[in-house]
Amino acid sequence: MNYLKLIFIFSVLSSSVVSAKPQIYLDYKTFYTPDNKPYIETLLQFISPSFKFLANKNGNLVSSVEITQLFKIGDSVVFIDKYRINSPEMKDSTIEDYFDIKRYQLNEGIYTFEIIITDLNNNETVSGQQSVEVRNITNSKISFSSIELIQSITKTDKKNDFVKNGYFILPYLTNYFPPELTKIATYFEAYNTNHILGENEKFMLTTEIENYKTGKIIDGFFKVKKYVTGKVIPIASFLPINNLPSGDYNLVIKLIDKNNITFKTEKLFFQRRNNINTTAQISLESIDIDKSFTSTISWDSIPYYLNSLMPISARYDSKSILTLLNSEDTLKMQEYFHSFWVQTDPIQPFEAWLKYKKQVLKCQILFGTWIKKGFESDRGRVFLQYGAPNQIQDETHNSSSLPYQIWHYYRVGKRSNVRFVFYSKDITTNDFTLLHSDMLGELQNNNWQEVIHTIRGSKPPNQNVNPEDKDKQYGGQSGRYYNN
Repeated sequence: MNYLKLIFIFSVLSSSVVSAKPQIYLDYKTFYTPDNKPYIETLLQFISPSFKFLANKNGNLVSSVEITQLFKIGDSVVFIDKYRINSPEMKDSTIEDYFDIKRYQLNEGIYTFEIIITDLNNNETVSGQQSVEVRNITNSKISFSSIELIQSITKTDKKNDFVKNGYFILPYLTNYFPPELTKIATYFEAYNTNHILGENEKFMLTTEIENYKTGKIIDGFFKVKKYVTGKVIPIASFLPINNLPSGDYNLVIKLIDKNNITFKTEKLFFQRRNNINTTAQISLESIDIDKSFTSTISWDSIPYYLNSLMPISARYDSKSILTLLNSEDTLKMQEYFHSFWVQTDPIQPFEAWLKYKKQVLKCQILFGTWIKKGFESDRGRVFLQYGAPNQIQDETHNSSSLPYQIWHYYRVGKRSNVRFVFYSKDITTNDFTLLHSDMLGELQNNNWQEVIHTIRGSKPPNQNVNPEDKDKQYGGQSGRYYNN
């Protein structure tokens, strides 16, 4: 998934309608018109509890958001779209996430995509950017659009931004599938099958699942559907995954002609979490809580430790935690906390928790402030999610810049040489904000040096040059620290 993470870890919320740093899930996909012109589709999901809702004249709650999306090549802005949207009217007890979709036709090229989100009810803002590549297609081969994960799809005669080829499509903006989801659904388009396979010829689309690490096909998960060739073929696929164990997988999609020749293969990574591979079935309604947990966690500290799971929780786990914290049902919190660790480590759940607890306490010492817990800070979240960095370049007393730190990880999972840049606008605080990272899925800001050197008031250099070359303009060493 091409995924730009604009999510900031949220703290314990005291009510169902709160003001917090806006949290948005963003994905983008590439599709093509019948004459092979590319366009980018941006998909936004607004995490409602993180926005401020105000009562309207009907007594219902509404949030208002300003969105700016722009595409640049170098320093030149190619396209900019600034607009406002209001959430659907909601009740106090039933605030749900809402979505926005926009489509932008762009020429082939490599763009810097920037987005700014402002909650107009409290003026809180988040922003981010990343590189987006747009490619042309031709009639000389079969092509696919991006594969889009979806929640639902229905036929419709209406026309709006959620409709493509006569289908209303509600996106699913994550590649994580928790136990309560029993199917994986996708939408994509196949182009130019008529030019390659012939007019009105039949072909097949197969969908199956393979193990991400081994590449071995998982038995029992297979679906095939027949189609007739055309210029643009919309394809919706549903595959049951209720019996798929927890793990990392690829969804494998193949286009096969009537002679059983495979013309196109695409893979989409996803993660599955399921209770069937634990030592016992777990539910909040019937759970036997290990006495080790109850004897070491006091009743009044349960919300604190449940909230501390946010940095290592997947999207739907985080939303479940947030709901429990808002409910103030301590027993449910305790049950969920225990089930989380049993699913994380079925053999030694309590030992796994103790190991993580040490890191949480270390985070509090290193990154906690008088208004924010250590695990709620950006540095604390990164520390708990990825572990301690191999190196830290600490520039908290540098006269040429705002206080900043560069964290360097030699390896994170399959990625090597990963860096995080944190900074603070105030030299008196210990709360540093994540400004930039080259880790996939994290906030990216290629202008991070310009931000930390704003106090010098100098004209920023060309943003396409190496970070070390910018040091000459700013008079600092941030680029050298980042690269070395």
